[in-house]
Amino acid sequence: MAARKSAHLKETLQYCADISKGTIPSGMYTAKAVKRFLGDLKKQGAPGFPYSFEPENAEEVIDFAENLTIPDLETADKKLRLLPWMKFIYYNLFGWVHKTEPCRRRFRGGYVEVARKNSKTTSLLFPIILYDFLSTEAAESYFVSKDEKQAGKAYRELLFIIKADPELHSIIEHTVTAITYKNSRIAFFSSESTALDSYKNSCSVIDEFHDYDNDRAVTSFKFGGRARMNSLVLIITSAGLNVTGPCYAENEKARKILNGIMTDETYFTVIYAYDEGDDWQDPQHFIKANPSLGPILRQDILEIDLNDARITPSHQADFKAKTCGIWTNAAVSWIPLQLWEQGQQGPEVDFTTFAEQDAYGSIDLSVIDDFTAYTLCFFRDNYFYLKHRFYIPEQTVHERYLTENINIIEWIQRGIITAIPGPTIDYEYLYQDLVADAQVYHIRELPYDRWQSDRLIEKIQEALPHTVVIPFNQSLQRMAQPTRNFEKLIKEKRLIDHNPVMKWMISNAVIKPDVNNNYKPVKEYRSSPKRIDGVITSIMGVDRCMANLPTDTGSGADFNEVLMLFR
Repeated sequence: MAARKSAHLKETLQYCADISKGTIPSGMYTAKAVKRFLGDLKKQGAPGFPYSFEPENAEEVIDFAENLTIPDLETADKKLRLLPWMKFIYYNLFGWVHKTEPCRRRFRGGYVEVARKNSKTTSLLFPIILYDFLSTEAAESYFVSKDEKQAGKAYRELLFIIKADPELHSIIEHTVTAITYKNSRIAFFSSESTALDSYKNSCSVIDEFHDYDNDRAVTSFKFGGRARMNSLVLIITSAGLNVTGPCYAENEKARKILNGIMTDETYFTVIYAYDEGDDWQDPQHFIKANPSLGPILRQDILEIDLNDARITPSHQADFKAKTCGIWTNAAVSWIPLQLWEQGQQGPEVDFTTFAEQDAYGSIDLSVIDDFTAYTLCFFRDNYFYLKHRFYIPEQTVHERYLTENINIIEWIQRGIITAIPGPTIDYEYLYQDLVADAQVYHIRELPYDRWQSDRLIEKIQEALPHTVVIPFNQSLQRMAQPTRNFEKLIKEKRLIDHNPVMKWMISNAVIKPDVNNNYKPVKEYRSSPKRIDGVITSIMGVDRCMANLPTDTGSGADFNEVLMLFR
């Protein structure tokens, strides 16, 4: 048995190596999930890393899964055989434990996004819920589907698997709606179920979350599982067509974790999908969203579906979502993180080397309880360098940690964000920082938004008479060309900005062009908690820096050109 277990791990590590080297083509979020796993394997010996990898825990679940009989499999023995990408998920979910509590699993939540018909239900959801049901004392294992019809279908399919195994069939009982064993049970719910708050779930699997209108089931089971040491809420879904729904929000959270914008060490995620810029009509990308291509999914079948989508426009959105992993009706994203990160590959910038150099500042003042941003832009050797300061009221930190970005506390501790005592912004902190910077750098200009700025601007003009203080109109017409210039610098990899807060804010910005193709970065909707303040100050600072250079360093680009380059 030990040899077989090590074979599982060897196969999984080879899969990770093949993804890392590009031997197996993959999307960026698959590669980042693999990178996270391999990085954690290296970190587990470090004193500050609280988790250890115990592969035998996962191998027990893998062996259990591969001993299940699946009656409709087209194989001689009807036994389930997991593919390497599936084992990768098992090793992550079940292999990681707390160092101080080896019986306690690391991951309590998970999000797996993969295209349809890759055997995610048969190979992942059913084995995981059955294993929990049989191995956990007084297990409360729950399978959630979109509606009652789908819930009934899942119940019948799982019961079919149980009855195909004589041993399982002999010990497991069932009612009209549940499967039971001793004092454990598997129950089946729909997203429409209302009475979900009284359960102490040991394992809940959420199937095809993209179809759900709300996140009631996920939220209820996350809270219900608090009473369990090893509760798991696992979402496995394909991409969908509704970017205002709860699944797209979960997808965004997953991508932020994989991008390093958000930290959650108890949340596992992997996304199998095309990258931005991939041609959805090119069959060579099938493997990115369909990791079961070959053993389970046939290339020619997907090509038939692709040809149908090509000639039937009404089928294209569904094909993109279910086969390519492309969410289709999102607002137009502005700067893809992949593009932003490509320009930030060098070492961290030492801003002390810019002492006595010309700088162009910008400030974007907030309402009294919101983010305030202050940015300096420097030009050197044909590159533009950005240095930021961000401010928030201290009494809003906890709420921001919960609703905006889990990394805010860390950023405050690192001095990247200044938490101002009290419930509101005191602009004196920004003023003091600006005056101190003026002792180090030659701040030539300071564009600012007129919003609530009169008193502060008067003080700055008195303290810094050699700085030209300029009101900057943030209207769509005024911001359009500076926005295009900013984009051009990013595409040319001439904008250097390693600040993680700015990376988060860039990921939050979208564009909504008017009829004349004018656009500027905005939030998805006005009340969105996603912040873009540093993006605005960056565009203002870069614009004034470029305006004072002896040669024109930027040029406009029409909207269609931008979209082609950024998608």
